[in-house]
Amino acid sequence: MTEYKVCEDTDSQHYAYGIAAFSDDVALRIIPRVFSSLKDARRVVGLLNELKIELCHLDDIVEDYLTDFEI
Repeated sequence: MTEYKVCEDTDSQHYAYGIAAFSDDVALRIIPRVFSSLKDARRVVGLLNELKIELCHLDDIVEDYLTDFEI
């Protein structure tokens, strides 16, 4: 089963958060800098895990979030 986690990406002054997908502690896919809010990142990752979303759908979900998705 795929497990999703929030990943943090920082530069000198800004924080951004992404999604990392793991299986058996091996990173399968990382999409950095999707969220500017840690709260949003945690909520989306929580939904991904709760609903047991397959990895093949991750790109579509990120695209929906970036274009017209509201949490």
